[in-house]
Amino acid sequence: MKIIDRHLFKEMVKFTLLALMSVVIIYLLIDLFEELTYFTTRKVGLWVILKYYFYSLPSAVTLLYPVSLILAVFVVYGQMTRHNEISAFKNSGIIVYRLFAPAIAVGLLTIIIYLIGNEFVTIPFNRHLSELRRYVIEKRTSPRSQKKEDVYRIDANLILWARELEKTDDGSQGTILRNFLLIKLDKNRRVVQRIDGETATYKGSNWVGIALKKREFDSTGKEIYTKLEKAELEALGSKAIEWSVPTRPVEEMTTSVLNKYINQMKATGENVAREEVEYHYRFSYSLIGLIVVLLGLPLSVKLRRGGVMFGLGLGLLFSFIYWGVIQTCRAFGTSHVITPAFAAWLPNLLFSAVAISFLFRVER
Repeated sequence: MKIIDRHLFKEMVKFTLLALMSVVIIYLLIDLFEELTYFTTRKVGLWVILKYYFYSLPSAVTLLYPVSLILAVFVVYGQMTRHNEISAFKNSGIIVYRLFAPAIAVGLLTIIIYLIGNEFVTIPFNRHLSELRRYVIEKRTSPRSQKKEDVYRIDANLILWARELEKTDDGSQGTILRNFLLIKLDKNRRVVQRIDGETATYKGSNWVGIALKKREFDSTGKEIYTKLEKAELEALGSKAIEWSVPTRPVEEMTTSVLNKYINQMKATGENVAREEVEYHYRFSYSLIGLIVVLLGLPLSVKLRRGGVMFGLGLGLLFSFIYWGVIQTCRAFGTSHVITPAFAAWLPNLLFSAVAISFLFRVER
């Protein structure tokens, strides 16, 4: 069986790569034809177009590798069924499920490849692609600052609200709060200090406020009011980075950065359903390769009448239905119809149930 396992594993890898190369090339060519007007109106050179599709390649591979896997399953195992090799193995005492092991191993391998590739290849390439579109093709000027309105943050015993937060491109230096309110609480969550100000700027390692109105409250509730033209905001310390504007869309954040961003935003009470769906989806999508393999295996050995091409078409249909269910669930999760985690994992649960049902019927 080791020789058979190695042979089937090599065949699965070979046809998966061939199918992946074919569908990715077709996908990128279709995209090129659709984007020709976009490139020609902006007088984009050939080298830039090549860079554009080089940076697009990981996303295309991520999108289409499940399709290539199911195509490989139908080619390898469909041919075995067509030439009665499956029946020969069964007559020699080898159960069909044992023959599925190499394909399942390939499916399991794709989980690891996806998780590593998405984090270290796809996401960085998405950032490069976005920058290429904005600053090279569309010739936009790089923004000197990024702004966010109605900022609300809670951090331990501090509550901050600001009408506007602006972060300059030089990192945390020059971060500005406008029309802000800062409240400090004691261990019993009682207000002990309130500061209203027009602006606060992060300089060096501290915040400096302008036109401040400071109110302090003792244990009896008595108020001490102070008006200051300029003063350091010691309560804020060096919290410029934590309260700064996110510099990337969620699709361009690494998983660890995205998780940290979600936790920070949830602590302030902001709606982060879209970000949570994206976070859970990154893990759930890694299983799609394995699930489509499990879907394709029983179909490839059971559908004798239609042959390989019929099974192949049916497998592609399953892939596109799968993708449609994923997008529908993502929309439901983002709009709070279902929880973000359930929205990301529901397609896998549904199609895993279908795959298991098909697998149980193989030996019948």
